Amino acid sequence: MAVDVSIVPCKSYDADVCRTALTQALAPFGGLDWVKEGMHIVIKVNLVSAMKPEQAATTHPMLLCELTKMLRERGASVLLGDSPGGLYTAAHLNHVYDVSGMHDCEAAGAELNQDFSQSDASFPEAVCAKKFTYTAYLDRADAIIDFCKLKTHGMMGMTNAVKNYFGVIPGTMKPEYHCKYPKTEDFADMLVDLCEYFKPRLVLCDAVYAMEGNGPTQGSARPIGCLIAAQSAHKLDLAACGLIGLTPGEVPTLTAAIRRGLCPDSAEKLTIFG
Repeated sequence: MAVDVSIVPCKSYDADVCRTALTQALAPFGGLDWVKEGMHIVIKVNLVSAMKPEQAATTHPMLLCELTKMLRERGASVLLGDSPGGLYTAAHLNHVYDVSGMHDCEAAGAELNQDFSQSDASFPEAVCAKKFTYTAYLDRADAIIDFCKLKTHGMMGMTNAVKNYFGVIPGTMKPEYHCKYPKTEDFADMLVDLCEYFKPRLVLCDAVYAMEGNGPTQGSARPIGCLIAAQSAHKLDLAACGLIGLTPGEVPTLTAAIRRGLCPDSAEKLTIFG
């Protein structure tokens, strides 16, 4: 039987613990056998703001370092990217890289995005975001890995795999999208559209320490102690929401995904490994 979501223990950010958890979480999906020599892999991380790893707002660099090593061992090149809030410029983003510990990933063999150009997308099959502007570095990807951070969220209930795609919108454009989609339902559909447009090849979630309270930046760190993997961002989010005490109906992006037939209406209908 095919596995929908894998949830494995990951009690700390020690390198060996992270490597073991990644290996175990990916095993039900064939590991990284799909990665071929010469592929250019973009890891879409959560770098919401210039915050230290221990504040549990951003994807932890140790998990990214170990994943980078695994991808590099298969002959792939690795690029890490995101567009935090604020100016989408070298000065701002490099400050975020500094504070969030992303330079550790360079030592592991990853490249940190320094391309601040933009591209325009046409997505006629979208529900809301039929046209949008996004960060152009994503155009370089042969495959995208969505590596999100599990957090509660003041507006959307939870920010995780699908909400991570708001980071493809260049920083100072983000308020425009809040104005363009003032209704929570429309904003959620827009986020689902972005995720469906980019279609990550693999989805991973850093739930070693999650954020509870007023996320995505003002909450507090809380140990969850696991790593989550899936091939569907929606199914991963469905499994993850229960870990933080939410129902799918309390997460607008899940409500939208369920309505659109992108995942079941209950985590009990998922095949979960671990």
